[in-house]
Amino acid sequence: MSRPLPPDFLLGCATSAYQVEGGIENDWSEWAEAGRLKDPSTRCGAAADHWRRYPDDFQLLKALGADSYRFSIEWARVEPEPGRFDPAALAGYGARVRALRDLGVEPVVTLLHFTHPRWFHQTTPWHAGGGRAAGRFVAFVERVLEALDGQARMFTVLNEPGVWLAAAYLAGVIPPGEQSLGHLVEAGAELIRAHAGAARLIRQQIPGAQVGVAHHVLELAPARPWNPVDRAIAAYGARAFNHAVPTALTTGVWQLGLLPGIRRRVEIPEAAGSLDFLGVNYYTRAFVQPGLLPRPGMELFYEDRGGRGVTDLGWELHPHGLTTALEQMARYRLPMYVTENGLDDRDDSRRAAYLFDHLGAVLDAVDAGADVRGYFHWSLMDNFEWLEGFGPRFGLYSVDYATQARTPTRAAALFQEIARGRALPAERPEERRRPGLGRVKVG
Repeated sequence: MSRPLPPDFLLGCATSAYQVEGGIENDWSEWAEAGRLKDPSTRCGAAADHWRRYPDDFQLLKALGADSYRFSIEWARVEPEPGRFDPAALAGYGARVRALRDLGVEPVVTLLHFTHPRWFHQTTPWHAGGGRAAGRFVAFVERVLEALDGQARMFTVLNEPGVWLAAAYLAGVIPPGEQSLGHLVEAGAELIRAHAGAARLIRQQIPGAQVGVAHHVLELAPARPWNPVDRAIAAYGARAFNHAVPTALTTGVWQLGLLPGIRRRVEIPEAAGSLDFLGVNYYTRAFVQPGLLPRPGMELFYEDRGGRGVTDLGWELHPHGLTTALEQMARYRLPMYVTENGLDDRDDSRRAAYLFDHLGAVLDAVDAGADVRGYFHWSLMDNFEWLEGFGPRFGLYSVDYATQARTPTRAAALFQEIARGRALPAERPEERRRPGLGRVKVG
């Protein structure tokens, strides 16, 4: 029996600028030039050439039946030098939101999706605090809002701030590449200030606009459920990773425990009530045990314990974790959207079943009382996957990077069927499961 989507439920796709647009010089391209990616020879380059090909890509989006599209504004493209804003870049983003509106597609705009201008970390790094970096960001947002001219009304100001902080200031594997708990706390507080300032500006300039955050929720489970130490570490990690950011954006208190019982607390009153909705990015679960990485006292790994297989990157297929994530995030009493969910699937053997299972998990959460108002599949097309490069394939449309040709995957047909019927069909697509790869370390 088919399962109808809730009334007014958004069904869309998501991308980020650096991963698909091409032709961007920012802190991440600088990181690649320094040989800091897993393959030191990898460069993002033209990526999927979405900056030039967006009209055709928007037609693909429309062909899917998507009613919404989440994308990001590339700060480095808009402000390549401090205080110098590129009129052509701003006009380009304005043209995009108008084109989406003309197609009847709701634009959902992310204002910071991991990347920064090359000058940023040298002049106003997040960890310097004092509001300077937040002020820089809000000045950028003001120019963006002028260019969008009221055509966008939904914003995810920050994308996965918790993930970015952990990778940039704890593991040190992305720009600025630090390993400092103190700087992590300060950078997190400044990001919260930046969100608050952007939210205030958006609400002033666009009455009725909806302001949110795209927050990564990772189910953390004890590696040995019978072991009280593993259970305690898993609970502690979940509090820090899954709840510190939404707590700060709803209460105005940024609090992190660096060790159990020892906490850093920063009062940011302007952040209280700065969310109109909570975006949830969900991919998998990880298991936790004592260790040294990615930080003292905690080691994380992926493993297929549910018997559903894994993605090409070794992430466990665990759709019920999305139901759990939404039920847990409901504590913030905000409308929720699944702002990212997808998998890397090079041979197109599991994506359709993944979409079916995870959208079903969303409907399970709705049936249990969670206020979930939309789902955005990651990604519309294949993209440059951060440290991994072009190997992983996340797109509903596969991309031949030699020709930039787009080809629909089997999951694209399922997405189209769901969008047209406004329901999850009764029959689950076939899949070819990939067996587990053993333990795959996180970080």
